[in-house]
Amino acid sequence: MRSQKINLVVVPLLLTACSHNDGPLVQDVYNNQYDCASDWNTETCEEENSSGSGGSSAGVRYYGGFGSGRYLGPQYYQGNREVSFRGNTLRPRSNLSVGQPMISTTAKSYSASSPVRGGFGRGGSSFGG
Repeated sequence: MRSQKINLVVVPLLLTACSHNDGPLVQDVYNNQYDCASDWNTETCEEENSSGSGGSSAGVRYYGGFGSGRYLGPQYYQGNREVSFRGNTLRPRSNLSVGQPMISTTAKSYSASSPVRGGFGRGGSSFGG
């Protein structure tokens, strides 16, 4: 009888942990490319009004190689600030973002990185570039 009670508790726990409902996708907003690159990586940041990966230099003044417009960090699942970038797991070094993050329900297909799902089986090495 005791083993039946354990099974009833373990099965719902496993189903909850293995579900793919990681919540909405979030992107941190930065005042400039330098702050975004300091948290993540220059290649994972994009200009706020850009429609392609890597941002755009059109209409943006550059100081020391970094754009001065507002930038977005990579998309990550709310509650799990990790992304996959070039086969490695990337975590932000700090949190220099400003204001409210942008929230979305769909992943960007052109992004240089992809959000990492939470739960069991999460792996990869730490990468800071």
